[in-house]
Amino acid sequence: MSACGSKEDMMEYLDVSFYGIDSKGNASYYLEENRLIGSVLNLGEEVHDFPDEETRKEAEEILGAYTIEIEPQENLSNGDEVQVTIVVDKDKTKKLKGGEKKFTVEGLEAPEILTTEEAEKKLVLNFNGVNGRGVAQIDNVFDVSPLDYMDFEIENDGELKNGDQAKLLLDEDFEATLNEGGYILEEGFQPTFEVKGLAEVAEKATDVKNLDDVERFLLEELSNQYRDTDYSFGSNTVYDIKQEELMYRQFKKIAEDESVSSSVDDNGNLIGIFSVKKYRVSSDEDKEEVDQFTVIFGFSRIILDEDNKANLSELSKISDRKEDNYSLESVIQLYEGEGYEKVKK
Repeated sequence: MSACGSKEDMMEYLDVSFYGIDSKGNASYYLEENRLIGSVLNLGEEVHDFPDEETRKEAEEILGAYTIEIEPQENLSNGDEVQVTIVVDKDKTKKLKGGEKKFTVEGLEAPEILTTEEAEKKLVLNFNGVNGRGVAQIDNVFDVSPLDYMDFEIENDGELKNGDQAKLLLDEDFEATLNEGGYILEEGFQPTFEVKGLAEVAEKATDVKNLDDVERFLLEELSNQYRDTDYSFGSNTVYDIKQEELMYRQFKKIAEDESVSSSVDDNGNLIGIFSVKKYRVSSDEDKEEVDQFTVIFGFSRIILDEDNKANLSELSKISDRKEDNYSLESVIQLYEGEGYEKVKK
């Protein structure tokens, strides 16, 4: 700096660079602070230390006396112009000169373009679970980085229905990750996949065309579980079973923090609630009540075929028991809390 007190032009110490891909480029700058301070305070080209505390404090004041802005700084293309503005706080130092200068963007790499068609070919989708709560399974068969390790998601995953046009979920992170890997999306990019193959469960029990067959099978299985004994000698056990309610639930109840399962289990549930009295019958025909309780028995996985009929061989048993400290009303209320509703034929 000359003896007449001219200010040091900060633009002479600023380096502007561009990185990323064409159309999505970014601008950055680097200020040679050591060289700037060395020149302003006559300390030489490279400043490694200060001669005294006063000089160190002055250097700190100078370095805190300016701001640098680049506009625009993102989504740049080769050939664009950016403007760098350096503003110096004159109350903090009289030794620096700011200003404005334009720079032409250059050196950005040509991007690869990811098309809808390519994404639909390289993402293999299967849909699992039940209709209305379908879950997408995505197998990524891309063989180039970063596409080969990216996690893809489907819009409305966990709520999918057969016939839906499931869209690839696009968010800011998705596109930013692609840009960092040298890719941009083609205009109108939106891979879409038809949802199919989800198991059908009835909305209401009465929608099951062979509901009477299912209920009859339920009663047969219950009778097998609580079968009267018929011993020739000694006492026998006899059950008095009364059906109190028939209840149905289409979907498993899901907690707010719980994700939807891709399994069909515990969906399409039909249960009967039964009052049971257990008797001991002695050889002299004396009948003594020894227990009473409530039985909950039925089936899950009532999956419908194209005729809205359930295959009885594919049902899964549901079985529970509540002792006599539970009233019938409380048992019904418990299952209503789990999403079951009384069946009205």
